[in-house]
Amino acid sequence: MTFHEKSAWISLLAIALVTTAYFLHLPWTLDPDPEPRRVHAFFLCLLALVVIEVAGHLVLFLRAPQEARAARDERERMINLQSLRFAAYVYAVGSLLAVATIHLGANAIAIANGVVLALALAEMVNYGARILYHRRGV
Repeated sequence: MTFHEKSAWISLLAIALVTTAYFLHLPWTLDPDPEPRRVHAFFLCLLALVVIEVAGHLVLFLRAPQEARAARDERERMINLQSLRFAAYVYAVGSLLAVATIHLGANAIAIANGVVLALALAEMVNYGARILYHRRGV
């Protein structure tokens, strides 16, 4: 397993863990006034994501510093571009669906949470596709 594949695993698992924790504890009310605990929960999850990512990549770097410093070859750049293409479609469709919920009576906070969910899903698709392409040898 290459450094970049391991890095994608760390990012995928971190995003999945933090996103799941955030949305499981999010009160799904359509109250237009943001409660301080919602804002605190969002920033706490964002901080947790950063800490998990930094710690995971630091451990990965310390285990193989030469591999971490190596430049990406053409294959890895192609993998990144192909996986970003899928992620862009997921983000665009998810964001449009989140905005379309305004017709169902959603307020700005619910729409913003929908866009955050679309972003998280798009990033999980991005890293999942990277892992798949590394495994398939594309």
